[in-house]
Amino acid sequence: MKNQQPPSKESSRKQFYFLTLAHTVLDSYATLLSHLQPLLLTKLATAATRNSLAGRFISIYSIFSSFGQILFGWLSDRVRTVHFVTFGVGLTAVGLSLLWVAPSTKIVYVLLAIGGIGIAAFHPQATTYAGALASAGRGMGTSIFLTGGNIGRALGPLVLMFIPYRFGLDFLVWEMIPGVILALFVPKVLKFDEELDVRASTPGTPIDEPRPQEPFWTVARPRLMPLIVLFTIAAFRTVTAVGLENFLSVHLDNLNYTNQVRSLVIALFIFAGSMGIMSSGWLITRVNTYVLLLVSLLGAPPLLYASLHTGGFSSLVLLFLGNVALSSSITVNIILAQMMLRGHENIASSFMMGAAWGVGGVLNQIVGIMGDRFGLPIILDGLVMIPLLMAPLLILLRDQPDLSKPSL
Repeated sequence: MKNQQPPSKESSRKQFYFLTLAHTVLDSYATLLSHLQPLLLTKLATAATRNSLAGRFISIYSIFSSFGQILFGWLSDRVRTVHFVTFGVGLTAVGLSLLWVAPSTKIVYVLLAIGGIGIAAFHPQATTYAGALASAGRGMGTSIFLTGGNIGRALGPLVLMFIPYRFGLDFLVWEMIPGVILALFVPKVLKFDEELDVRASTPGTPIDEPRPQEPFWTVARPRLMPLIVLFTIAAFRTVTAVGLENFLSVHLDNLNYTNQVRSLVIALFIFAGSMGIMSSGWLITRVNTYVLLLVSLLGAPPLLYASLHTGGFSSLVLLFLGNVALSSSITVNIILAQMMLRGHENIASSFMMGAAWGVGGVLNQIVGIMGDRFGLPIILDGLVMIPLLMAPLLILLRDQPDLSKPSL
């Protein structure tokens, strides 16, 4: 039965914090592949096919975890239920915790698909509701929610892999327990009341009057060009981010880094992404949107390139700053897409977070093939320069709203 009273601020705040916690836990499992990748390749691949198989793992995982978000975004625009979150957390924890015990590449593919479906089920609805539940406002709320996920992506695997690294990788199967327990609590805490307004708007735009939902193509058709530009930027930025997250791990393994040190470097890179997203929540209302996107695309490549060609502490600092810059435009992409697709915010989130990451992941299969042919150092140099190629597309977004200015 539909509630007659709107949700209280205290209830909304508790749900927001729990949803952010769920995102942190889910994404702790979501990046286990990048930490396990060199070990799985040693177990299942030959020296001549290591990078190609890595690209295939990334591609299959991305197809389910990212492209699947389009389907779940469409569903969650029509069905309001907490069980997208329940099964999202549960399937991700189970599928990815079983990776090491998989006896063959085909079983790895199946487990990556299961974990990917969980990720796809969770993200579109959870992202939209996080913005709606946040008392700090949609932009900052979305950034906090995304930052929670990125902190999980960075630090969660270090926690989950501590016992397997110390006592043996067979212990990884037991790491599914925290995720399964959290999934059982989801329907007890999250309500997603019908009165909660999930529509996106620019600052200062009144949204008190309910409006009937227009068909998707009616809303999207007049904004098709800027939507394509946003999607292209997001997808190719992801080629760089996903490629570095996974192939840098393989590269460090080739250089005989220990598992713990290699995982720490990858964790630093991912944590930098969370700081970039968090900073964008603050910058989005203070810096011109176009300038923020331009600085992200032009600033990240030289920093990341320099990190690959220096050593020691300087390399880590440059790697950190490079991903801060690269990730600082993610929230901008999501909010702009949600504004362009008013009434279809979940599917907007699924395109910017799901389909874009899917394309980026699938293209990394080509990166793996090229890595086997030309060597990973050369391919990593090329990866970090991709955002520079996207910068000229920003001129096609010049007529879009500036999120730093309230609407009149």
